[in-house]
Amino acid sequence: MSYCINPNCQNPENLDRATACKSCESNLLLKGRYRVFHPLGQSLGCRTFLAVDEDQPAQPRCVIQQFCGSVPSVADNGAQLNQTFRSDASVLDELGKHPQIPKLLAFFEVEGCQYLVQEYIPGRNLADRLSQKGVLKEIHIWYLLSELLPVLQLVHDHQLIHRDIKPSNIIHRKTSQNGLITAGKEDVGTIPWEEESGLVLVDFGAAIPANSGPLKTETVTGSAEYAAPEQIKGQAILSSDIYSLGVTCIHLLTGMSPFDLFDIKGDTWAWRHYLKIPVSSRLGRILDKMVEREASKRYRSTEAILRDIKYGPTPIDAIVNKPRVTLALWGGATVALISVLLGSGLSSTPEAFTSSEPVSSIPEIRFDPPPMQNFSSEPLQSGPAVRTLAEQDKNPVWAVAVTPNGRVIVSGNNDGTIRLLHKRHGKILKVISAHLGPVWSVAVSPDGRTIASGGADGTIKLWNFYSGKLIRTLDGDKDGVFSVVFSPDGRALASVGKDNTLKLWQVEGGAELQTLKGITDEVHSVAFSPNKDTLFAGKGDGTIEMWNWKTGEFQATLMGHVDAVSALVVSPDGNILGSGGWDNTVRIWDITTNHGPQPSGEVTFTGHADRIQSLAFSPDSETLASGDLSGTIKLWAMDSGEQGTLKGHSTWVELAFNPQDKTLISGSYDDTIKVWRLSP
Repeated sequence: MSYCINPNCQNPENLDRATACKSCESNLLLKGRYRVFHPLGQSLGCRTFLAVDEDQPAQPRCVIQQFCGSVPSVADNGAQLNQTFRSDASVLDELGKHPQIPKLLAFFEVEGCQYLVQEYIPGRNLADRLSQKGVLKEIHIWYLLSELLPVLQLVHDHQLIHRDIKPSNIIHRKTSQNGLITAGKEDVGTIPWEEESGLVLVDFGAAIPANSGPLKTETVTGSAEYAAPEQIKGQAILSSDIYSLGVTCIHLLTGMSPFDLFDIKGDTWAWRHYLKIPVSSRLGRILDKMVEREASKRYRSTEAILRDIKYGPTPIDAIVNKPRVTLALWGGATVALISVLLGSGLSSTPEAFTSSEPVSSIPEIRFDPPPMQNFSSEPLQSGPAVRTLAEQDKNPVWAVAVTPNGRVIVSGNNDGTIRLLHKRHGKILKVISAHLGPVWSVAVSPDGRTIASGGADGTIKLWNFYSGKLIRTLDGDKDGVFSVVFSPDGRALASVGKDNTLKLWQVEGGAELQTLKGITDEVHSVAFSPNKDTLFAGKGDGTIEMWNWKTGEFQATLMGHVDAVSALVVSPDGNILGSGGWDNTVRIWDITTNHGPQPSGEVTFTGHADRIQSLAFSPDSETLASGDLSGTIKLWAMDSGEQGTLKGHSTWVELAFNPQDKTLISGSYDDTIKVWRLSP
């Protein structure tokens, strides 16, 4: 069928090879070469058609956009179209060089209307995919974001606002027969979008320059369901596209109209209550910030979203949002709790549906991490030797441990894996796909045969060190397990979870031995005494509690810190307890007496400018290393105080000494693991 694109034609459908419209006698070959088949869509001032270019031997398909009248079109702010059309087409021509934006093939004016001819993208748009296959899973949304955010960033870098992001304007490009899918066939249980071509953002007919200023409300284009509040008022900004992309995601997750997902009475989004498939709190937090109706609370740039996807909320974010927040909440558990609290007031809708679906499924998004500080070692004049091992493939490190023989470094990573690295040359010996989320803690048993890991997915897992095979899974805390520690004899395991509990587990068999009762505040850290039956627990109120871990008997409370005790470590000789707090101090406690530590003999080390994250004792018990949220590592001599400062990380670090020498291992959220040689 040939279609007449005369805006005034009353009967535009014609025979296939007709040259003139039977109704209005208009020429059916636009500019003598483009034959229109049928309309694809229409918005205020713009109509989109599918056509073929009969001037080329292969007669390839193309998409034609038609702009008629004095309404804004591409990059127009109410000025005369013929003054802006050429420059706007030039921008689209440049953007079309990106494989996920249609190429601009031609632009021209005919009989008072402007036309853009763009590449036709074969495939199915996400609105059709939703209709045919049902709602998307979280893994698909992560991939959608990883595909489109860099594209949107390119558009915004050219100071262009798309203004019409919605499922029907996102096309899953059809692959060849050798690709992962063909049109109309895909397995919704897998990731169907990992072919090279990716998702394509189309229809720039409503785009305007970012500096265009306010538009008259009656001339605003875009789809109202997906448009940001300021865009509806004619004041679109760059983050208006972020809003539309976020609404697109929650529509694809729920299958519901965005109008039905917003609770007008409560003035809040209620999309979680309509989920058919659960999503993680991490994805929920990101989408919530994308669809904030107040632009000041919304992500201001796609780069900020990419960074949040890559690294998650920073420690500073957690501190600002909740002063007493546990370290585990850096993985996003706060949002899940807030979602439940907010949802409890919406009695007219079903219960919100969230889960710890794997954040390890997030596709790799490569961009440069924050710049590293220049290495310096003051006040150590000569400076220790330092080596940076494999940069973890842009993978933030949450935890590190060293095997008893000192040969292997074990790291817990943001992508849910445990990696075993050779300490000397940094070669990755083994990668274990461990958790459905970040691995927040790792520990190696005293005999070196077992690895314990605690994750954001709420489980504790025990692994055979040599084979990498899973021994058993323990249900630790549904909101996340952020610390696991082996007892000195290796027969028991202590775990700390968000629910304020400190649990003890039997390593052989996996039975829960006991949950220590009476803990009334968040537990941030835990440490065993190597030669006594004492277990130390650092709490959010700044106190340290002593327990007999074999009997479950409470022994004493140590007071000294004025903020959360985030790190605890006992010296290998069993004489000293080291504690690090969010009050930026390191405290030393004498635990040699039979009556427990004596607060009167306490020593306080100051010098950190940020909150303490981790502690580690050297094998000879003479040096204590402390790391803070800013990436600074300090060394403290037990006989004289501060010994040196190490700067090589750009953000918070976890520490572990090699038990066979005085090399210090630091794993950081800046994607690196470093080995520091503190003595020859």
